[in-house]
Amino acid sequence: MGRKGITCDDVIRAYVALLKQGRTPGPRNLRLELGRGSFTTISQHMRRLALRQIDIQTRKLTRANDTVRAAPAEHAMPPSFEETEEKRA
Repeated sequence: MGRKGITCDDVIRAYVALLKQGRTPGPRNLRLELGRGSFTTISQHMRRLALRQIDIQTRKLTRANDTVRAAPAEHAMPPSFEETEEKRA
């Protein structure tokens, strides 16, 4: 019977463990931490995790931009400041 392959969760656990140890979580160190797995499989899981992280960050930025656009007018500049700026121009 063959060995059990590594999963994305295995890579996440090893990644976190390496960070806690102050080690760089690259494919070589991840493989050493896991004790198994090919560099190709580990790299594929790392790529998936990176893409997932990019997707999460993009969603956060999109929500933040939507919140800024929907901000109430009370956060605009006070009228007295706008008038002062117009007089200077």
